[in-house]
Amino acid sequence: MARNTHPELTRERIINAATELFTDRGYDKTSMQDIIDATGGLSKGAVYHHFRSKEDLFDAVADRMMTAMSGPASDEGWTRGRTEAGASQAQPLPEQPAALEELQSLFSPAQARKRLEAANLMFHGFKPKSNPKMIGLEFTAMVNDREDFVDTFTRGNLDGSMHVQNAEEAAEVFRLLANMWLLPFYHPGTRTELHSRAVCFFTIIQGLGIPLEDRGFSDMLTTFGTDAGEPEEAGHDSIKKP
Repeated sequence: MARNTHPELTRERIINAATELFTDRGYDKTSMQDIIDATGGLSKGAVYHHFRSKEDLFDAVADRMMTAMSGPASDEGWTRGRTEAGASQAQPLPEQPAALEELQSLFSPAQARKRLEAANLMFHGFKPKSNPKMIGLEFTAMVNDREDFVDTFTRGNLDGSMHVQNAEEAAEVFRLLANMWLLPFYHPGTRTELHSRAVCFFTIIQGLGIPLEDRGFSDMLTTFGTDAGEPEEAGHDSIKKP
């Protein structure tokens, strides 16, 4: 038997097939055989070589979705100065912006759009009511994986850009609202509804002592909404491409 020289591509092919089925049918109504059939030619052995069970495969799909939703924070302008060839010392470090500006950059229209478009590909056809397990896993991850924002809020208190009284609880609320309520993948809405949702989000966050500003985010979010009167039951299929 020929050796698979690109196992990562095979793994990606399996995850793609599982993603389509899980988001469309739901976890419980999708079998491993359904996934094998949807890979378009992979054998049962090839699929089980990469994933021992449907549960393992589901975890891989959920991890990818959460990564698409969260998106990597840009580190542009944050890199250390490197020593040039022949130079006797490193360049001086750039001044680190306040923690609030670091957080603000995540909600710039340009950065946020990139994350939303990546998530859009993952959540195409997603049906929340058919995927309670996936939503439950996402909820748990949002509550448990809060340390990055706890650190951001703590630094914000120290540098004076924020005044957060309960950093851990605020981090939980922030992640749940920003990833599960604000965005239109679990709870779609019209353009007007998404704009209002964004305005409400910034009001709540500011009430927690985080003076995050809406610098065009709400207007950008509306481009992912449905037209007024358009049915939303189809899930993410109804979201318009900007």
